[in-house]
Amino acid sequence: MQSQSYSPLKILGRLLLICACLLPLQGNAADEAALDFPNQPIRIIVYTSPGGLIDFTARRFAEVARKHAPDQPFVVINRPGGGGIVAFEEVLQMPANGYTLMAVTRSNISKLVATGRSGLIDAFDWHAYIMDNPHVLITHTQGGLQDWDDLLSNAREQDGRQLWLGADIGGVKHVSGIKMARAADIDMRWIPYSSGGQAIAALMGNLGGVYLGNPNDAMRSDDLRVAVVAARERMADFPDKPTFTELGIDGLEDELIWRGFALRKGVPEPIKEWYSELIQAVVNDPDWIDGWAGEGVNLTYRGPEEFSRIVDRDRDEFAFYLRDVGLVYDVPESRSRLRLISETPGRYFFSGFMLTLNIVLAVMLFHSGLRPRAGEIVLLLVLTSLSVLFYLLTVNMPPPSPIDRIGAQGVPRLWIILMIPLAITKVYLLANHPLKGDPKNSPRFLIGFISLLLGYALLIPWIGYHLLTLIYLPAILWMLGYRRPLRIGIITVAWLLFSWLVFQRLLYVDLPGGLVLSALPGGLSHV
Repeated sequence: MQSQSYSPLKILGRLLLICACLLPLQGNAADEAALDFPNQPIRIIVYTSPGGLIDFTARRFAEVARKHAPDQPFVVINRPGGGGIVAFEEVLQMPANGYTLMAVTRSNISKLVATGRSGLIDAFDWHAYIMDNPHVLITHTQGGLQDWDDLLSNAREQDGRQLWLGADIGGVKHVSGIKMARAADIDMRWIPYSSGGQAIAALMGNLGGVYLGNPNDAMRSDDLRVAVVAARERMADFPDKPTFTELGIDGLEDELIWRGFALRKGVPEPIKEWYSELIQAVVNDPDWIDGWAGEGVNLTYRGPEEFSRIVDRDRDEFAFYLRDVGLVYDVPESRSRLRLISETPGRYFFSGFMLTLNIVLAVMLFHSGLRPRAGEIVLLLVLTSLSVLFYLLTVNMPPPSPIDRIGAQGVPRLWIILMIPLAITKVYLLANHPLKGDPKNSPRFLIGFISLLLGYALLIPWIGYHLLTLIYLPAILWMLGYRRPLRIGIITVAWLLFSWLVFQRLLYVDLPGGLVLSALPGGLSHV
């Protein structure tokens, strides 16, 4: 009987061995994909809900691209959440076979910097810059402001203070607003709204003096006026509206929002060349050019090298201004000394050390006078060790902030808060209601249980949260004495559903997808 209770461990070991054998397939799949590209639909990932400007851009691109690749399907997929972080994480979980294209904007850079996720920027090849439009300051005629002179006069009347409306806090327009207000010596107070439409409605309700937005925002109503344009020269759609340079304010010539496409790193060069040819054919297509007439955009193509330089410049600029106004988290020196624990080699070294230490302590306890309570003590040690590991992994993560109200630290520290009380409660119950002859008090059981829990923490980045939980949770339940397959299945499915609903849909925390599935031909890591 006892040997049967550990059969899930053997099954688990065989499954992990199979997964490890699949890793070499990644290189072969990439080589074959480059030779026969494209032979399946191309997914264009958009980080917003349908209806936004970047969504409209991606769909118009897909429509024109079909003319130049007539037998190739293009599918636009919306992945909103976390200001684009959910979409970025999903693309990185896809195989680097070129069938996933990311529609990107300058807003992504500001969001990634503001939330402490700027490392995601380096995981992408910024492939094609296809258009931009300058930021403009928009006033409402019924609010008494018509042009830049009115705006300045209004600010002076209020001792330099003025309410500026815009979308989001810490975003690209917020940073542009900071730069504009400083250059014009205006004490600006930024009032963030969840969307540009809400901010415009507030402006028309006289809840602020000026709205910072896109040129086409001013076309929504006859009562809206462009006061000034942040561009090198006047716009064709607003020929009578001055630029900041014309008003004697320098340094605001490139306050704009760009849009383009990126690929995750690792895509073979022949596939990237295919995309370069296709994108240039689209941006030079008359239907593409005519479709953007009167939209207040500049159709400007820039290749990978120039686009990457622009992204690096923007990242440095956003980091400077957001740190200057207190919206970027800096790791204290005392905690940065622990950063090696957060990196992959340090994480595995420390986890291996904790595993060895727990096993040594378990053996010592079973050969000491504490043997009758060894099971309870070992359980507490294991959960405490996992809590320490999770805490050390979070020391360099950004905490909650005005931009990210959950913070990257939030979820792992939630586990820490829950695990220690649960461990103490479990130990108390076992100590007061001991089960004589309980096999869960045996050294073999406890050492196996330790190995399972710490192995789970180690393998999540490789196997992925969902697949690993699907394998591990039934094995752990079996070890704990559950023998009804239906009950095990219900608990496992319920937990996975809870994780998906709470973390991914409610908190916008993308759980690890793993490297093994992304190595499979066709890419199953998004399942």
